Amino acid sequence: MQLETVEDALFPGLTLVVRQAVVLDDRLMIDAAGCGPPGVCPACRHPAERVHSRYWRHIAGLPVSGLRLLVRLRVRRFFCDQPRCPRRTFVEQVAGLTEPRRRSSTAARSAMRSVAVELGGRPGARLCAKLRLYGQRTSILGELTAPPVPARAPRILGIDEFAFRKGRTYGTVLVDVESSRPVDVLPDRETSTVAAWLQEHPGAEIICRDRLMAFAKAIRQDAPDALEVADRWHLLQNLSMAVEKTCRRHRDCLRRPAGPEASPPLATPDTPLLARIRQRHAEVNELAATGLPLNAIGRRLRLDRKTVRRYRNKDLADLLASAQDRGHGVLAPFMEYVQHRFHTGCTSSMQLYREVLALGYTGGYHVVHRYVVTIRRGIAVPARSTTPRPRDITSWIMRPEESLSTSDTAQLDAARNACPEIAQACDLAREFTDMLRQRRGHNLRDWIQKAELGGPDAIGIFADSIRQDLHAVTAGLTLPYSSGIVEGHVNRIKTIKRQMYGRASFALLRARIFLQS
Repeated sequence: MQLETVEDALFPGLTLVVRQAVVLDDRLMIDAAGCGPPGVCPACRHPAERVHSRYWRHIAGLPVSGLRLLVRLRVRRFFCDQPRCPRRTFVEQVAGLTEPRRRSSTAARSAMRSVAVELGGRPGARLCAKLRLYGQRTSILGELTAPPVPARAPRILGIDEFAFRKGRTYGTVLVDVESSRPVDVLPDRETSTVAAWLQEHPGAEIICRDRLMAFAKAIRQDAPDALEVADRWHLLQNLSMAVEKTCRRHRDCLRRPAGPEASPPLATPDTPLLARIRQRHAEVNELAATGLPLNAIGRRLRLDRKTVRRYRNKDLADLLASAQDRGHGVLAPFMEYVQHRFHTGCTSSMQLYREVLALGYTGGYHVVHRYVVTIRRGIAVPARSTTPRPRDITSWIMRPEESLSTSDTAQLDAARNACPEIAQACDLAREFTDMLRQRRGHNLRDWIQKAELGGPDAIGIFADSIRQDLHAVTAGLTLPYSSGIVEGHVNRIKTIKRQMYGRASFALLRARIFLQS
């Protein structure tokens, strides 16, 4: 059996001569020298003939048996004797080990690049320390460079937005739908930025996008020959929001007294919660009318930005109805029992609380006590039969009929019988979803006309938005293309972004998006 030399074991195939190997603490120090033929000048490619000098280089390599590897390499510097060459000297490079101005071997740099792609800077540096690699945070991040963007756009281009900071700053990702690889990442979602990219990278024949009008304007401005395809998932999402809005507006139609002999609903008492909602709604809309942004309104009223947006965008009636449902939501199934026991002589709040606990009530005593007080004063909210939430009704409408259970079908039929507007929204939504699933985009104009003339207001607004984007929506309901692949990349970008904790630059995020795909 032929024994391997140190050169064959540690540096197979490299033109090196190992002169000494020493273990110091947790490091393996190797003294070596290049023994290959003289190289060629990197500027003029002329072979070298004379040695100028020699000096030592320190190259960090992959760990060996749990020890850090440091190669102390003696290299030669050669003259370039070509009179027209701008370089006078150059240093030899050991192929497979060294590169100009690098202090890590080719294999070590490849390992650090993989760590940086998956983990980033500080987590990557911690892993390199455990793997016995010479990798600091800055050197690891220096290995991440994004590849060049192709001069021409792919034939089928997908475009979508992603959030740097949700609700505030957004970027744009462009994806080759056929190969499922990212093409470029833009620092914002402005029409001018996307239009400039499309002008610099022509060639897209089909562009899949969501309903964002900034993208539509950019495509019509600088890629007018491309076929726009609206994404079907976003269409279903927009339709679902319109259906849920209709159900919320007509939730009173779903509320009926618990029994046929029950008294009609009384006027809702003006509780402190409802008064506060009215006051906040008025204050927020008054400030919003002056042009103040959400953040400024929130600071002035000491409210969260999302709360301000909810008060600005929602009707007062919807806010009050939601508050009433929340106030008695946990007690609602037991209101009829509490009222019956109260009128039969049991007026103790604690006794009623114990009885409803035995029936499955999970709330607190104070909820029961407040409701008993309203009964005593004659202003109690009457007991109502259990009604489904608007979101549940929307789910039953948007799902295929064959996937609904018998109970869901019965409750949906009851909701349709209780409110003609919900029945119309259900019929229009199911007609649209059937048209989408069966790819019958040629029926879209008839559906839009029907929704605008006889449908609920929210469905009519949705139909009007489709009319403004008719060609793209028709293509989305007819062709097999979609933005599903792009949405997958957006989810991957969210994971990468959260790993970076918002501290890294856009250039680094862009590089990781490309290299991790």
